[in-house]
Amino acid sequence: MAPVTLPPIQAVPGSVDGSTPQAMATADNYIMRNDGKTILHFIKAGANPATITIVTPKTVGGLAVAEQTFVVAASGGVEFAGPFPPDLYNDASGDIDISTSEATDITVQAIRV
Repeated sequence: MAPVTLPPIQAVPGSVDGSTPQAMATADNYIMRNDGKTILHFIKAGANPATITIVTPKTVGGLAVAEQTFVVAASGGVEFAGPFPPDLYNDASGDIDISTSEATDITVQAIRV
């Protein structure tokens, strides 16, 4: 998988310019520097739903914490996810890792709140 960096846009009073979302592909994984104050906005226009996976690299008592997954519905599905507590979701670089199971007409936008 090729890593694709998601640069967050800053939320401001009034509105957020969401005109530059990132198209997603199943062959890529998406990384975002996580400060615990960022949410992800997914929009799905394609005919099939997409399962999004947020990796949780943490272990507790020697047991892996289950990955966070959710579905973005087909044909107009919209989902917001986050914020993501850094102690649970961040890797050693301070990033979170995001992937999709289906890549037809799905976009993601990182928004720092």
